[in-house]
Amino acid sequence: MSLLTHVQTDLFTSPAPASYSAVTSWLESNGITTTNLTGNGQWLSFSLPVKQANDLFSANFSQYTHTKSGTNIIRTLSYSVPSDLSEFIDLVHPTTTY
Repeated sequence: MSLLTHVQTDLFTSPAPASYSAVTSWLESNGITTTNLTGNGQWLSFSLPVKQANDLFSANFSQYTHTKSGTNIIRTLSYSVPSDLSEFIDLVHPTTTY
């Protein structure tokens, strides 16, 4: 049995340079600075105000409270990304996970 090395795995899971550039350019054009979480660009992290997230993702983020613990989270029931980027973005998290 042959296993992939860490470098081979990174190359296999890395987004194409054009994909990475398109997504980061879109975020930057909206005043958002990203942090590359994985080194190969597969996962990006960013923070933004709820109002901006609603506008950027055509969403309606709201506060939800867990009834037993009382923990509050901000989530939305749906979101979207520009159609020209949809093939590059698999997931925006946390958005619809509760």
